[in-house]
Amino acid sequence: MIKNLSKKLMTKVFKISMVIMALFTQACVHFAVPVLDHSSQLAVYQEPEKGVPALEFNKGIIDDFTGELYSWWGANGLTLSRKADTFKVAINNVGSLYVPFGREITGLDFTKSNAIRVRMRAEGKTSPTVRLDLKDNMGRTTNASASQVKVPVNQGYQDFYYSYKDKWKQSYPDAQMVDPSMVSTVMFFVNPGMTDWTGTLYIDEIVAIDYDAIPKKEGGVGGVIDAFDDEPSAWWTGSSKIALEKIPDIDVVKVTSDGAGANYETFGRSFDQVDFTKAPIIRLRARAVNGEGFDNPKIRFAIKDKEGFTANEFNLSETIESGPEFKNYFFNFTDKYSQTYPDKHAVNPKEIEAMVLFINSGGPAYNGVIYFDEIEIITQKRYEELKNK
Repeated sequence: MIKNLSKKLMTKVFKISMVIMALFTQACVHFAVPVLDHSSQLAVYQEPEKGVPALEFNKGIIDDFTGELYSWWGANGLTLSRKADTFKVAINNVGSLYVPFGREITGLDFTKSNAIRVRMRAEGKTSPTVRLDLKDNMGRTTNASASQVKVPVNQGYQDFYYSYKDKWKQSYPDAQMVDPSMVSTVMFFVNPGMTDWTGTLYIDEIVAIDYDAIPKKEGGVGGVIDAFDDEPSAWWTGSSKIALEKIPDIDVVKVTSDGAGANYETFGRSFDQVDFTKAPIIRLRARAVNGEGFDNPKIRFAIKDKEGFTANEFNLSETIESGPEFKNYFFNFTDKYSQTYPDKHAVNPKEIEAMVLFINSGGPAYNGVIYFDEIEIITQKRYEELKNK
């Protein structure tokens, strides 16, 4: 009897064990082993990718042209070649359409340098303006406040300095910040948006430098910028609607406007650095001959510092009278050293190196001629002497 009870008990225990195992197996089917994927990962902060510090890579040398030009490219109108250890760029009617040449470089970090030195010279009839833009690894370019220099023609090699301090911004094709820690391309323009230029540019070396290594120049105390006794080769025009021409046998330049105005067409020139805190006023001696049915034109001046920032917040304009007599017109920049376009920035009045002029800026189109006899930067005292003459 005891033996029968033991057998029955063992049978029940076995059945209960089987039920428990079945339940456990079923549970395992429903509780599958979890699989890790990206959705189950915790985000880990990673430092943004940075390039090699520009001053440390190859001792700052971006290119010294001791090797072939495989990395360089150029658009139509440019012929690139290597002459000894010099980069030769033959240029044929290039400028107004923003034709570039450049090269890709090892990703460089310019956050602690902010400047480039280029040793170069130019051959031609007029001195070209040479601009240097930097592009980051996302394709954004430092074109909001261009860094550019004027290269005198038919002289020896000189060092020219490009500053990018506070200029890491793009305005075209849209407004974006440029990453100074990952610069991947250097891109040159000759006479960008200006009169087409023909000549030859020779570049001997391109080197990243510290911003503080740029030589400091003390601005002069004004003086005559142009008396127009020579051809206006120092001048550029940013539009085909404006043309400058020297009048033979007299010291006058003829500025012809064919519809300039509404689109803020510009012309201008560079000059030796001037301290506008000592001489803040531009004097223009001029007269106008209007096209039939056109009112007297307005001339507007803006000034640009060595960093490329333009004092354009205030519209300093004067109406030029039509008639046979030249008259003085004054443009006073006292306390008006600020930029609002393409972005807000202070302009350094002690380091002014260029002037930009407009005809009827943003206003009605003007057809006619304005004759310039002289442009001078003068002191307040000199203005008091001349204002009633």
